Amino acid sequence: MAIEARNLYKTYYLEDVEINALNGVSLTIEDGEFVSIMGQSGSGKSTLMHVIGCLDTPTAGSLLIDGQDTLDLSENELADLRLQKIGFVFQAFNLIPRASSLKNVELPLIYAGVKTIERRERAIAALEAVGLGDRLSSRPSQLSGGQQQRVAIARALINNPGIILADEPTGELDSKSGTEIMEILSSLHDQGKTVILVTHEAEVAEYTKRLVRLFDGKIVEDGPTTKNMTGGKRKNELT
Repeated sequence: MAIEARNLYKTYYLEDVEINALNGVSLTIEDGEFVSIMGQSGSGKSTLMHVIGCLDTPTAGSLLIDGQDTLDLSENELADLRLQKIGFVFQAFNLIPRASSLKNVELPLIYAGVKTIERRERAIAALEAVGLGDRLSSRPSQLSGGQQQRVAIARALINNPGIILADEPTGELDSKSGTEIMEILSSLHDQGKTVILVTHEAEVAEYTKRLVRLFDGKIVEDGPTTKNMTGGKRKNELT
């Protein structure tokens, strides 16, 4: 599922101060790519992720997903696109505290109007796929950080989206759990999913095939990660 960002700008105003979070970003991500987006705090990486995920709209420019310009879509149509085509994984997991793993994973299917029996079957299968078939009734407080992130990944996968967006997916995890999560995301890429993650950790970015680095809302590097380089520098790399 291809993504094409064309000359994206995103401007915020804070107490009459203009903040340009994105400053003319153009980027194409082909179907099935595994991409990391890096940059220091305030570089615009999370803003770019939110725009790509249709959680926020750009001030100027356009975003095409599968050839469809998202700026032409209504709020309801954007909600449907997110539900059907994009799975989200967040640093803080964003699970419902009082709900079981099963109920948390079922949630997108409730919004999609899927019947109870099918909902349950699909949620169980998704949790089994991430190794949590024995924790269906556990609430988030009864799970480790790595297990909570696995629940979040199962929820992101429940509608079989073509795109997985992961915002600092290992940021709250110890190194062992972080490695397990990255192996899951790598396996999703191997299955043909388009996987895009925001990270500030170089070792996490090395799991991906392509690195995009932002600085002051602009792309300053774009090319293969170190382990995938065959020589030369990344496109636009600063010297």
